[in-house]
Amino acid sequence: MNISPQLRRFALDRDGVLTSADAAAHGLDNSAVRRLVNSGAWVREAHGIYRLADHPLSDRARIRIAVLRVGDTAILSGLAAAYWHGIVDTPPPTITVTATPGGHVKRVPGVRVVRRSLDAADIVDRSHLRVTALPLSVLEGAVERDVAVLDRALLLRRVSEKQLHAAYRRRRGTIGATAMGKLLEGIGSGARSAAERLTVRLFHDAAITGWVAGHPCGRYAIDFAFVRERVAVEIDGMTYHRGADEFQHDRTRRNDLIAAGWTVLNFTWNDLVHHPDDVIARIRTALAAASPSHPQT
Repeated sequence: MNISPQLRRFALDRDGVLTSADAAAHGLDNSAVRRLVNSGAWVREAHGIYRLADHPLSDRARIRIAVLRVGDTAILSGLAAAYWHGIVDTPPPTITVTATPGGHVKRVPGVRVVRRSLDAADIVDRSHLRVTALPLSVLEGAVERDVAVLDRALLLRRVSEKQLHAAYRRRRGTIGATAMGKLLEGIGSGARSAAERLTVRLFHDAAITGWVAGHPCGRYAIDFAFVRERVAVEIDGMTYHRGADEFQHDRTRRNDLIAAGWTVLNFTWNDLVHHPDDVIARIRTALAAASPSHPQT
């Protein structure tokens, strides 16, 4: 049994996925749908949800099916929404879906359902699927994975700091908002001071001493200098704040410091927040290599 070209285009626009309601809207009753399934033209993915048999069960198709299975109020959210918007290349193993409070939602394997109300500004339609808007998707995706999600969205200029802060304000006081706020500390005019304060805290917690902040070296001021060992710890701004000029300046600065005899270690906000043990280990290694007789404890 064949379907109309219009219905086929409709399904292909939705990753090969369609519902019983879609079929009915195109003039197919339940018996016609059963014949399509029995003939092998359609694959039944769940109750009332079907896929064209000649369309692969792609990541997008899996996500769409998962959202449809949760219910009519379902909204794709978090890292999976960031993937849907094209910010990350691979979907997460667990898909987060928002469902409005009240009403019935189905439990679906591999899906985490979050009951909450969202502001209208935080809900959009993308490729015929309800998804959290890009700023909220980026923030929640970064909380779910790491700050690299936020970094990439800004680097690609898909979202602005203003939009991110607006999305955060709408979610303030809700679950996950604290983590989003900490991410936003790493951008904007206060990013550098926040990163440097965090670096000092890491030094203190690890009992690393002997450093000088803002140590002058030629035309530069080294963020954190271990003068005797000539080890420079530089705190990079997040990559999405760098244009070509800033990028070249940072490379020139690094090369000049190395030429002056410094071992240069560069760390980002992401390193400081998510990989502090690695930061400390690398600094200890550099100090030990520069001055074996002066171990850091």
